[in-house]
Amino acid sequence: MAEETKAGNGGAAMPRMRTSARAESITVERLMELVSAGRIRMPKFQREFKWGASDQRDLLDSIYRGYPVGTLLLWKNPPSGSEATRGLRGAAPTPHGELFLVVDGQQRITTLWNALGRKPEPKESALVFEMQSETFRSRPLTRDELEGLPPSGCSEDQLPAVPVYLLLDAALLSEWVPQELSRETRRRYFELGKQLREYQLATYTVENADMEVLRHVFGRVNTSGKPMTRDEVFDAIVGSRVVEGDDAGLQLINASIQDVGFGEIDRSTLLNALEAIRGTKLGGLDPRHLAAEQAEIELDRARNVLGIVVGFLQSRVGVPHYLVCPYALPVVVLARFFALFPQPRERNLILLRRWFWRGSIAQRLGGASSTLQQHVDDIRERDEDGSVQRLLKRTGSPEGVVVDPRVTEKFSAATARGKAQLCALLAQSPRNLVTGKVLEITELFAGGSADVLRRILPGSDARGSSLAGKLLHPAVPSNVRRLILACEDEGALMSHGIDATAMAALRTDDAKGFLEARAAILDRWIRTFFDGRAECERSDDPPLPSFARRTA
Repeated sequence: MAEETKAGNGGAAMPRMRTSARAESITVERLMELVSAGRIRMPKFQREFKWGASDQRDLLDSIYRGYPVGTLLLWKNPPSGSEATRGLRGAAPTPHGELFLVVDGQQRITTLWNALGRKPEPKESALVFEMQSETFRSRPLTRDELEGLPPSGCSEDQLPAVPVYLLLDAALLSEWVPQELSRETRRRYFELGKQLREYQLATYTVENADMEVLRHVFGRVNTSGKPMTRDEVFDAIVGSRVVEGDDAGLQLINASIQDVGFGEIDRSTLLNALEAIRGTKLGGLDPRHLAAEQAEIELDRARNVLGIVVGFLQSRVGVPHYLVCPYALPVVVLARFFALFPQPRERNLILLRRWFWRGSIAQRLGGASSTLQQHVDDIRERDEDGSVQRLLKRTGSPEGVVVDPRVTEKFSAATARGKAQLCALLAQSPRNLVTGKVLEITELFAGGSADVLRRILPGSDARGSSLAGKLLHPAVPSNVRRLILACEDEGALMSHGIDATAMAALRTDDAKGFLEARAAILDRWIRTFFDGRAECERSDDPPLPSFARRTA
């Protein structure tokens, strides 16, 4: 029987569980085994499957990219005689072993089962993964796809879409992957299957409850408003136990980073970095299992490691502030690297800088080009050189890294391209046109990245919205054009890419001439900045001791 607790305002007593829900995790592969065996059941109060095709694609895409997908709530071994339950389509009708009723998570579990666990019917809309664009699509499968036959006529320039239902079984997938593709390309298909199969789903498991308790739990889970994010949950639990002055939880890390002028890293990235540092699968840390003493140790270690990461980004990579870091992924990956190798070889630091900028320029450090977990997994204990080489391989061929500044097109400081270009401008040590002093990075970004660029030319001309048409400068009381014209410090002006030719054009209201003169300078700066750090024409051989061992 469930215990009862009195409700306020004279309301009816509310049921209470004798034991708390237990936090666990389960791989997608293991969950599908339970569904197939008929041991995952849907209680009567659960609604029928309602998700549309886009919802289903988004779930698989989130798992592929390593994003959190929420928590499943399961009732383990309900007593006999409980309300009627049902299994999923195609699952074993008569289950044997422990049963699990799904209190919350039917849409996600059903989506995974329909996509991965069972073979689609002819003409039924099914999910496929298009490796070329790294996206999931919904469409009926061909006869060959339904039979799991290897595709024909494919090439490196036209990679075949893989039916998602083949990804759960590594053997079926291996038979399907075309042998004419390169080893690296075949590995991409195998990594896709591995990522989906081994993804850890967070679960809460309830035991020793009755259906009335589960009804209340289900109602609260689905009506209690916007769910908390992972970092909010972490800080809610850990932040109440680990406090230093005005800072608590993840903010302790940010406090130390802000001391060196790097700004604030978003808490989601901080939590991912903490998990990477401790070797936990991203998204798998349950803060309730961290004792206060252990949480304090973990946070202190993360603070020290991220201090090394920030120092590397500022001094070696050329990223002075988090708001101009093109992607968050490198912060997490570098945290794992420096946690394992706090004093790496000089050669590997150079190669890591190349990895950062090649990946940023080629847009391979976020979005559809990669997953955070795969990058973190590239960093392996006792293999410093190999870890760096694996990261470099993920950026693709250096010949494919093309620098295209586009300084006369519309500019946004919120994009990865825009952030990277701001790094190039900041490397020129731009000066305040009023005081002549080098701009203070922390002051410049005090109001966020959207408040650091000032339009030079009036009007709505699109060229005025380009990087060539904007000035990287703190707010000024006067018109920006007048500020430039009033400045007599040629060195300060040149620190912003404004030379004598550009000044002459600005004085005569020659907007086109001004933009062309300044664009030529900014283009040269940006190309020099990226070329000097990506070093695409240089050899990427590992440090000499490692290279000597390989060739001995």
